[in-house]
Amino acid sequence: MKSLTKRIFCIVCILALVISSVGCKAVDNEESKAGNGNIKDEVGYNQELASYFTTVEGTVLKYYGTAEYGQTLTLNKALEDEDSLKLIFKGEIQDLSEGEGASKDELMLESEYLINKDSVKETIKNEEIRFSQSIIREQIILKAPIEEGTSWKQTVSIDGKEYEAETKIIEVSKDEKDRNLVKTETNVKDIESYPENTYKEIRAYKEGKGLVEFSNTIILKGPQGEEPIPFEFGYRLYEEE
Repeated sequence: MKSLTKRIFCIVCILALVISSVGCKAVDNEESKAGNGNIKDEVGYNQELASYFTTVEGTVLKYYGTAEYGQTLTLNKALEDEDSLKLIFKGEIQDLSEGEGASKDELMLESEYLINKDSVKETIKNEEIRFSQSIIREQIILKAPIEEGTSWKQTVSIDGKEYEAETKIIEVSKDEKDRNLVKTETNVKDIESYPENTYKEIRAYKEGKGLVEFSNTIILKGPQGEEPIPFEFGYRLYEEE
C-alpha cells in the first residue's frame, strides 16, 4: 500500500512539473508576441503607388496625340525586391515619314520607374531625350499620400543646369469603370523661351494602367533670325472599350 501511495505521489509531482513548464513557455510566447507589437509584418514599396502602374510583363501601351503623333511602350521587365519595384518600359515613336525621317535608333524610347516606400522616380534611359518626353531626365513623378494638394519640390537637371521643380497633385478621381485616377502638374521656373519662362507638364496615371495622359510645351526652332516658337503638345493612352 505504501509502495502504491509513493508511486501515485511521484506521478503527481511529475505532472505538476510538466504543467508548470508548459505554463512558463506559454507566458514567454505571449510576452514575445507583445514585444513585437510594433514590428510590421511586411516592409517594402508603397502598394498604393504601385497600383497606378501595370506590373504584367509584356503589356503593350499605345498612345496617340497632337499632329497624328503615335508611340508604343511595352513593359519589358518588372523587378521586385523587399524595398522597391522597378518597371522597365521600352518602345518607339511611330514613323510617319515612311523611312525618310529619323532613323530607327532615333525613334527608340526607354524609361524606368522605381517605386519605393513613398515615391515613384522616373528615369529616361534613351541617350537623347525625344521631343515627346519630359525635358527632365530624372524626377519624382508621384509621391504619397495620393491626395489633392500633395506637393513636393526637387532639384532637377535640364541641359546640364540645375533647377528647382515643383510638382503638385491637382486631381484625384475615378473613371467610368471605378478605377482610380491621379493627375499632376510640374512647373520649372526661370527657363527661357518657355511661356512666362516656366516649363510645365501635366500627367495622369490610372490604376492598373500607368501613364494615360501627358502634355507639355515643346520649343520649335523658328526660321533663321527669329525666336523659337512654343508649341503645346500632348498624347493619351488608347484604351479599347
